Amino acid sequence: NGAIKSSTLPVAIHISTKKQSALNKPTSAKIRVLNGEAEKSEYVIRAEDGKIYIGREKNIQASDGFYRENFIAFPGDSQNPSNKYISRSHAHIEWNNEEAAFYLFPDEGGIPPRNKIKVRLANGSLVKLQATQIGHQLKNGDQIIIGESALLDFCYLQPGENK
Repeated sequence: NGAIKSSTLPVAIHISTKKQSALNKPTSAKIRVLNGEAEKSEYVIRAEDGKIYIGREKNIQASDGFYRENFIAFPGDSQNPSNKYISRSHAHIEWNNEEAAFYLFPDEGGIPPRNKIKVRLANGSLVKLQATQIGHQLKNGDQIIIGESALLDFCYLQPGENK
């Protein structure tokens, strides 16, 4: 049964872990723009991509003075009203090796009192992200609400699936 029995005491130790091999877990995902106007209507992200920035405009200067490139970029000159409430440094997604999952984090522009970021879970409940250090583990069917009404749909791609 996998337990290690003691030769001197009437006890046994069984060590179990919830961790599963990440080898068969998806390491890429698709993000579709459902509301708002981004440069593309669909994005594929991969575990090895590092931080995947989301914000208004493609290339921006962050508050620390450094430049960053938003992978999912919403043009600032768009006439789409949803783009109005997206900050330049709104959020980012990054891969967590231990959990074998993508996590969404708000950046300075995506936390209250400024523009907000929320996630509507597949079961309908709403999660508000309020601190830059605390991320939300993304799951299939999560919808990411950027600002007031820009909306992204998240789903994992199965291994070998390209789109």
